Amino acid sequence: MRATLIAAVLGSTLFLSGCGIKGPLYLPEIPVAPPRAAPAIDADHSKASSAPSDSK
Repeated sequence: MRATLIAAVLGSTLFLSGCGIKGPLYLPEIPVAPPRAAPAIDADHSKASSAPSDSK
């Protein structure tokens, strides 16, 4: 009987010692990136030069 009581007390002590916040248990919040500006609809994204060349 006494061994059962001691085992129950030790078991409950170990069980209750695991309760509570001990350290960083929460996920850190990731900062939200600002929205990117949408490109203009009529923008020319080609690498070719749009200015006339002066080759003579």
